[in-house]
Amino acid sequence: MKKDFSRTFFRYVFEFTAAGLAGWIYEVVTVWIMFRRFENRGMLHLPIIPIYAFGAFILLAILRKKRHPLFIFAAATVITTVFELGASYLLEFIFHKQFWTYKTWYFSILDRSSLISSAIFGIMAVAYFYMLHPLSKKLSERLPEPVCFGAGLFLTAGILTDSVISAAENLR
Repeated sequence: MKKDFSRTFFRYVFEFTAAGLAGWIYEVVTVWIMFRRFENRGMLHLPIIPIYAFGAFILLAILRKKRHPLFIFAAATVITTVFELGASYLLEFIFHKQFWTYKTWYFSILDRSSLISSAIFGIMAVAYFYMLHPLSKKLSERLPEPVCFGAGLFLTAGILTDSVISAAENLR
């Protein structure tokens, strides 16, 4: 029982961290391409943007079975658009500030999403289902169980600590 828990725990934490890191990289690169400057994106101090991780888990829950990449792309494009719109309003309600805007983007949706970004999220979803999710399975099967559990705890502690500190800073 513990062995299965440790490996499953590792997979979820690894995928959460990797999806959040991929989101951070995407946003930093996007700002660099658009404005030729580095900007540390997201509200955490770590290079992780949790909305990407939560979005990946929502997609995993909805699109559980392995499907055709075009279906994943199309479904993820719609789902992430709705998720991004809802998350932007929720975060603004909680923290009393807008964390992102698409005012200058083509095909902007209420300045809180864009068809362009949604298509990029669709591509990222295909990469998640066909690369990251299988990679986490292989890693969890090959790494020793204590390593899985320890790595999961270490990453969880780091992300939770940063989340508490960052939330407190943003609520000031």
